[in-house]
Amino acid sequence: MQEQYDYIIIGAGSAGCVIAHRLIEQTQGRVALIEAGGQDSSPLIRMPAAVGKVIPTRTWPYMTTPHAATQDRSMSIAQGKLVGGSSSVNGMVYIRGHREDYDGWVRDEGCEGWGFNDLLPYFVRSEGNESLSNPLHGTQGPLKVSENRYRHPLSQAFIRAGQEVGLPYVNDFNDNGRQGVGYYQTTTFNGERYSSSKAYLSGLRHHPRLTILTDTEVDRVIIESGRATGVVTRQLKKGALTLHARQQVILSAGAIGSPKILMHSGIGPRTHLEELGIECLRDLPVGDNLQDHLHMSINATLKTPNSLYGEDVGIKALRHGAEWLLYRQGLMTSNVLEGGAFLDTANEGHPDTQIHFMPVLDTWDDPNGIGKGRTHGITLKVGHLQPASRGNVRLSGPHHDRKVMINANFLEAPEDLQHQVRSLRAGLAFLETPALSSIIDEVFSPPQARQLLEAGVAGSQEALEGFIRQYCKTTYHPVGTCRMGPDAERSVVDLDLRVHGIEGLRVIDCSVFPRLPRGNTNAPTIAVAEKAADLLIAAQ
Repeated sequence: MQEQYDYIIIGAGSAGCVIAHRLIEQTQGRVALIEAGGQDSSPLIRMPAAVGKVIPTRTWPYMTTPHAATQDRSMSIAQGKLVGGSSSVNGMVYIRGHREDYDGWVRDEGCEGWGFNDLLPYFVRSEGNESLSNPLHGTQGPLKVSENRYRHPLSQAFIRAGQEVGLPYVNDFNDNGRQGVGYYQTTTFNGERYSSSKAYLSGLRHHPRLTILTDTEVDRVIIESGRATGVVTRQLKKGALTLHARQQVILSAGAIGSPKILMHSGIGPRTHLEELGIECLRDLPVGDNLQDHLHMSINATLKTPNSLYGEDVGIKALRHGAEWLLYRQGLMTSNVLEGGAFLDTANEGHPDTQIHFMPVLDTWDDPNGIGKGRTHGITLKVGHLQPASRGNVRLSGPHHDRKVMINANFLEAPEDLQHQVRSLRAGLAFLETPALSSIIDEVFSPPQARQLLEAGVAGSQEALEGFIRQYCKTTYHPVGTCRMGPDAERSVVDLDLRVHGIEGLRVIDCSVFPRLPRGNTNAPTIAVAEKAADLLIAAQ
């Protein structure tokens, strides 16, 4: 079976939904939006507090290859596999990063037109903020941003602790990326998750010029005489399906999926492709420049049983579920990651460390077994925001159904380990405050945390380094593998996000980021997609 479209978008995630919306809105073209996963209609997806139930079942099973610097461990890099992509399974934290992140794209990476002031109009255009209205925020955009309807008392204790270590209280973390502690704004509205699918596709799902193909994996892009003309796909129920594009094929499959599809299409490192028997149509550094945030979980049990433990079972779960279903109120409207902090641990004038606070023990995704079982506790997820280490994505074989090799190379750069130690110490300082020390029973990870702090730098450095190597985890923020830049030696796409040397093919997602922003990646991905949509439409 073959079908003709003007535009084919591969991936219905944070970027793909934006592109589909703007193309339908501003052109007369027929658009095919292809998603490897299923629909996002489950109530668990819409229910913010159910995020821990959704991630294990609606994500790609991506795992990193073992690496010596992290004790030869494989780590999960969960990425959404459904309509809405990772915006349908993430923690809903609305963070843009620091202005210096984007100005660095211009200054250090040659990406003219992608500085903070260039992207700010697109952050504003996309945003529908319910409580903030100023030149930095939009109120009319499709992506709803709101305050959590529910705030756990333990989150309040964390925020008091942040002030006790000397951080200012911040009610807007997106005010030029300030240091401080406070409650996150979230991509929720009326007590529900507001994914990119909800924001950008809600009114278009039955539009006559938009076809959404779910449970459909793209094997490769068809390249004919140096131009992308279509895609070869496999549908779960119908089998092979070839789609043809009159104008553009747009890859929005994320930092793992986009390089995988490009390489299977013959676009990538020549030596790697030829080793696998894949004809190299264009030699580009596809899959290089992989970056991701790491975090360490500081776990502590509580003196009193007042965490979120046990609220998801039995009568309590029924009561919370009914409150959400009937009124969109109560505990189930929480994104769990209610409070956070940004710290400048290096005294360089901008934050370099982020802390996510959880009023429950972070043991649900703990493959390393450091958790003490199911009990009442809290977790501070602490991590450095500017890793120097770079990894890559490679194919494991010539066939589309082979797993990709994600060589993350975490902590390969020696300075990354030292930065993570400094971040970990900053997080541990929160536990020494009256607000948290008064309610904590035992800090069990890192082991002997209090003794390590008392021992000073000399006595604890080696132990903290060992803890980080053994127990650090990814924050699910991979970027950079189809890097944007002005030349084809160091980058995959140009400054209009066109694949170097291939006509009719663009990459529009977080894989084009030349460098990882200081914070969560959903909001930057949407802003980049908004700007890319303007570039795409202007070029037609």
